[in-house]
Amino acid sequence: MTEAAPPPAEDIAHDDLCPVCHLLLYAPVRTQCSHILCASCMAQWASTSSTSNISHSSLDLDLTPFDPNYDPAYDLEANCPMCRTPTTASPDNALAAQLESRYPVTYAERKVEEEVERGARVGAGGAEGVMVLIGNRHRLERGTEDANEHDWTFFVRLSRPELVDKVEVYLHPTFRPPSVTLRRAPFEVRRLGWGTFNIEATIWLKEGWSWVKEGSRVGERFLRLDWELDFEGRGRQGRVRGRVRKDEVVEGVEEEGEGRRLRPRQTPRV
Repeated sequence: MTEAAPPPAEDIAHDDLCPVCHLLLYAPVRTQCSHILCASCMAQWASTSSTSNISHSSLDLDLTPFDPNYDPAYDLEANCPMCRTPTTASPDNALAAQLESRYPVTYAERKVEEEVERGARVGAGGAEGVMVLIGNRHRLERGTEDANEHDWTFFVRLSRPELVDKVEVYLHPTFRPPSVTLRRAPFEVRRLGWGTFNIEATIWLKEGWSWVKEGSRVGERFLRLDWELDFEGRGRQGRVRGRVRKDEVVEGVEEEGEGRRLRPRQTPRV
């Protein structure tokens, strides 16, 4: 019995190659400066070229409805790897479908390569990088010199939302209820109010995963983040690079206690 002949090699057009990895574009994204590259190449470039990992973003926030396929890596501003212009990138789903139809064999191979490469990028101790966006959108409803009302939405977004068990949000005690538990994306809380205050969010990972804490061999399932509401313009966002890993079974270890606290640095309000 003769073996089936391998499928013929597909001739990839030059314009369909990623300018970073020089392979067929996979899950392509398009930058604001009109360059196209693989989503993984853009995410890796943004991660290494971002100027600050815990800071306000300089980007205005998009007030359109939440996209369930949203990847916060795209919201990170970075210098374009092609022209060095500060930019962000968005998925080009139409192009992805065209490439998969035009090169079915190579695109399937690229999918496998991406999964293997992702595994190879896992750091020491099995740690994987996770990008978190935290911030708020804002709109002034009505206002005078004596009183005003602000329509704001606080949000937490992650590049690995499938790992999240829940997000607990703690508001000012004058709100009822003062705490909200969000169990699925989008992790958002919308309220009306007149003054700014500090919000605390606790991100709980699913069983079997933990946040990596520097200097500790034992991880914790929760990560606490603080955010002070920003009523300037349309809102602001901060970004945090975290690391997670699959848990090892450790006898007698309790997971309750103080979590790691990372604060997007802002100018204190008075």
